[in-house]
Amino acid sequence: MRLHYRLSWLLLNLLAKVLFGFRVFGREAIPRNGPVIIASNHVSYCDPPIVGSGVPREVYFLAKEELFKNRLFGWLIRQYNAIPLRRSVGDIGAVKRAVQLLRQGKAVIMFPEGTRSLSGKLLKPKPGVGMIATLTSAPIVPAYVYGTNRLFEALLRKSKLEVRFGRAIHPDSIEGDRDSRKHYLAITKEVMRRIAQLAEASRQAS
Repeated sequence: MRLHYRLSWLLLNLLAKVLFGFRVFGREAIPRNGPVIIASNHVSYCDPPIVGSGVPREVYFLAKEELFKNRLFGWLIRQYNAIPLRRSVGDIGAVKRAVQLLRQGKAVIMFPEGTRSLSGKLLKPKPGVGMIATLTSAPIVPAYVYGTNRLFEALLRKSKLEVRFGRAIHPDSIEGDRDSRKHYLAITKEVMRRIAQLAEASRQAS
């Protein structure tokens, strides 16, 4: 990790634990080096930093283009590896950047649902994670984040704030035509199935 990232990572972990009782499960499932996609559910704008704080290495993430309109905030999140993504159209540039980073052995956080779930329930996946994993042969570590949309409740200890990581999925383990949208979607559906399992483990632990 770069120094400013490392210091911020340590500070965020400390504050999240002290203020919100933040807990991380399954961190050992994340490879310490080499390419990896961290694929998480998405319920809040706080998800990238909270999921990232559970990852013991520097991560990159795709963020909607609108977040960069404020120059100061846009500059800030770029310092923490945010990549602008135009969601209204297929953003080839963002995809190419994610592929490039993974081929360089980096870790990239992605949200298979493509948008936040306002209800907190898992949404239908889009094929993007499967496509990028196939292009790079990067393993996908499923992640389930809970409580980022209930931070005030977590502050009062009426809710919890946690991230759970599951064992990695290798895109080659999913059968099908490697160069088809159907195959990409099959990979992402398996990722969402694993995320649902992590969500159930979280509920049972409550």
